[in-house]
Amino acid sequence: MRKLFSILGFILSKIGSSITFTRNLILNLFFISFIAIIIIALQQTKEVPVTFADNAALVLNLNGVLVDQPKLVDPFDQVISEFVDSKNVVNEIAISDVVNVINNAKTDNAINALILDLALLKPASLTKLTDISDALVEFKKSNKPVYAYGDYFSQEQYFLASFADEILLNPAGGVLLQGYGSYSLYFKDAIDKLNLSSHVFRVGTYKSFVEPFTRSDMSAESKEAKLNWLNQLWNTYTSVVASNRSINADDVAPKADVFIAKLQSVNGNIAEYALQQKLVDQLLTREQISRYLAKKLNSESAKYDKVEFLDYLALQPTPFEQQGFANKPGVGIIFASGQILDGNQPAGAIGGKSLSKLLLEAKDDEQIKALVLRIDSPGGSAFASEQIRTALLEVKQAGKPVIVSMGSVAASGGYWIASAADEIWAKPTTITGSIGIFGMFATTEKLLAKLGIYSDGVGTTDYTGLSVNRKLPEHMAQIIQMTVENGYSNFLNVVAEGRDMTTEQVDEIAQGRVWTGSDALRLGLVDNLGNLDDAIAAAAKQANVASDSLILIQTPRSERERLLSMFTQSIATQVLTQLNISADGHVATWLATMSQQAAQLNNYSDPQGLYVQCLVCEVK
Repeated sequence: MRKLFSILGFILSKIGSSITFTRNLILNLFFISFIAIIIIALQQTKEVPVTFADNAALVLNLNGVLVDQPKLVDPFDQVISEFVDSKNVVNEIAISDVVNVINNAKTDNAINALILDLALLKPASLTKLTDISDALVEFKKSNKPVYAYGDYFSQEQYFLASFADEILLNPAGGVLLQGYGSYSLYFKDAIDKLNLSSHVFRVGTYKSFVEPFTRSDMSAESKEAKLNWLNQLWNTYTSVVASNRSINADDVAPKADVFIAKLQSVNGNIAEYALQQKLVDQLLTREQISRYLAKKLNSESAKYDKVEFLDYLALQPTPFEQQGFANKPGVGIIFASGQILDGNQPAGAIGGKSLSKLLLEAKDDEQIKALVLRIDSPGGSAFASEQIRTALLEVKQAGKPVIVSMGSVAASGGYWIASAADEIWAKPTTITGSIGIFGMFATTEKLLAKLGIYSDGVGTTDYTGLSVNRKLPEHMAQIIQMTVENGYSNFLNVVAEGRDMTTEQVDEIAQGRVWTGSDALRLGLVDNLGNLDDAIAAAAKQANVASDSLILIQTPRSERERLLSMFTQSIATQVLTQLNISADGHVATWLATMSQQAAQLNNYSDPQGLYVQCLVCEVK
C-alpha cells in the first residue's frame, strides 16, 4: 500500500509540474504577445502630418458632448470600454478647443468657408452653445460664408446651425424643436409600499431636490421657480433663432394647434414644413449638398477641398501655457467642472482636497498675477465646498485678484465657492443660486418588521445603536435638523460676506431658489454678464498683465498614466481584433447604467451628511 501511495505521489507531482510549466508558458506567451501588440500599435499610430489645400473649407464636425474640461480617462477603463462596447464610449469636446479653432480659422487665409456638420453633436446646455455661437458671430465678420447641413437637426444642433448663412436639410429629414423642461420621478408611494421610512431634513422653500422622496408630484413652489428660469432659457433660444432666420419668435415652435394645421398643409412632411417655416433654406440629398457646396466654393470638381475639426485642431497652438513653463507673468486659469466631492478627484469632478491644492499652487506661483476660476457645477458636498472656498480666500489674501466665470451651472455648492471671488461673471443663461441645504436617508425597520425581523439591544448613551435597520430616534431627528439649519445659516453668512449683503437680504433670494444669470445680476448674486474671455480680460486688467498670457493650472498626469493613455486605445483594438472578442451591446448598456448608479451613490459621502446640490438644474 505504501508503494502504491509513493507511485501516486510521483505521478501527481509530475502532473503538478506539467501544469506549472504549461501555466508559465501560457503567461509568458501572453506577455510576449502583449508586447508585440504594443509594438504593432505604436507602428500603426505614428502621427502623419496633417495637410490641406489652400482655399479649403473647415468642417466643424463635432462628435461628442461639449464640456469645459474633458475627463482624464483611466487607461484600464479605456481598454475595458473597448472590450465591452466601444459604441457606448462618448467623446468629450473642450469648448475652448472649438472656440480656438473657429477664431484661428477666421484669420487663416487657407480657410475660405466654415461648414457645420453637427449630426454627432450630443445634447448640450444653451450656455455652452452660446460660447460657440459667440465665436461663430465673430467668424462671420471675416465675410467667409458659413453653411450648415444635416439629415436631422436636434434642438441643440439647430441652435448652432441657425447662425449659418444657409441651412441645407435632407428632404427625408426634419428639425426637432421641443423646448425646455424639467421632469422627475416621484417615489413617495413606492417608499410607503416598500415600508421604508424616509427621513428628510432641509431648509429653503424651493430646495426641491428632496421632493421626489416626500411627494407624488411637483409642488406649486417648485413649478413656479422652475418655469421662471425655463421660460427665460426658451425665450432666449427662440429670440436668437428668430433673429438669425429673420422670422417671428412664435414661429420657431408654434402652439400645437398651429403646428398641426401647418403640418397638414404640407401633408405631414416634416422637412417641407421646416422649409415653409423658413427654418431651413433648401432641401437637398447628401449628394446634392456635396455638389451644391462645391459650386458655391468655386471647386472645379463635384467635391470641395476641406479639413475636418480634429485635423485642424492638431495644427493650432494651444492658447494656454502649462503651469511651471510660463515665460512671463499672466492670468492663471483653473477649470472646476462636475459634482463637488470630498478628497482628491480627477478632471470631470471637483475634489475638495485636489482643487484646494491647485488654488494654493496658484497662490504661490510668482508668474500668476491673477486667477480665473471657471465653475461648471451643480454643487455637492458642503464640507468640500467650504474647503475650496477657504483656499480661494487664501489666494485673495495673497493679493491676487480672483475672478469666477460661471459656465452652464454654478449653483448650490458651486455658488458657495463662487461667492468668495472679487468678481463673478455669468452668461445670461447660466443657472445659479439654489442657496439651500439638505440631508436625507432611509431606514428599513418597517420593512424588516413585515418580514418578521427585528433589531434590539442596549447601549451606553442616547446615540449608540444608530442604524438603517432601526427607527430613527426623535432626538436624533432634532439634532440632524439643527445641523441642517446651521448649515443653511452658514451658507447665508458665506454669501453675505462675499457679496457685501446682509444675511436677511440673502435669505430673501435664497430658500433654495434657482436663478438665471440675468436674474442673478439683477439680484446682486453676480457682477457682470459675459463669457470666459470677458472674465479673463477683467482679471488681466486688474493684475495689469496681458490678457493673452494664460497659464493653465491642472493636476498633471503621472508618467505611467501618460504613457498608458498613449497605448491603450490602439492596444485594445488590436487585442479585440486578434482575439475576435465581442460583447452583447444590451448587456454592456445595462452594466454601464448599473455602474453609473452605483458610482452616484458613492458620491454622497460628506463627513456631516450635508449637501448643497442642485440636481433640478438639468433641463431635458
